Amino acid sequence: MVSSSAFAGCAEIIPTHEGARAVPIEPLATVSVTVWPGQRAALAEALRGAYNLELPPPGRWTQAGALVAVWLAPDHFLLQHEGVPTLFQEVATITGDDAALIDLTDARAVLRLAGPASQRILAGLLPIDLHPRAFAPGHAATTIAAHLTVQVRQLDATPTYDLAVSRSFAGSLWRALELAGEGRLRLG
Repeated sequence: MVSSSAFAGCAEIIPTHEGARAVPIEPLATVSVTVWPGQRAALAEALRGAYNLELPPPGRWTQAGALVAVWLAPDHFLLQHEGVPTLFQEVATITGDDAALIDLTDARAVLRLAGPASQRILAGLLPIDLHPRAFAPGHAATTIAAHLTVQVRQLDATPTYDLAVSRSFAGSLWRALELAGEGRLRLG
């Protein structure tokens, strides 16, 4: 597990009265799960039995305790858990031969963006509809932000969002948010 923050070199921005706050989510164990053909029901049952976790439908994410499952594509999911470095080993034991697993813990950087200006900041950065009729708590999408592939999921109606990118692009995501925020954002 990488010990230093992917956002360590990012400058702090002073927020305005209508601001938002971006906080790195670290450590965050992340496992990519690709279901082998014909094994979806077995994998779903294994995760349900071990964690009481349901696989999410397209464009959504589900949660059981602190464990999150995010839909990425048909039969492809991410499992995420804050502060559990052994997630890959646990999931490998539970899923057996039902899925291919990749430990992405050291490959991802995640910012949690929250506050009154969050939706407005992201609306200027992401080419997706963030209106509550189209994207609400429980929704997830993989899209682009300033030419970066980013996974976004909405946590609540505050609104609060988690934004995940490849670790090497953490600084670029922060800079894109800083520019889109026009002074309404700070790194917590």
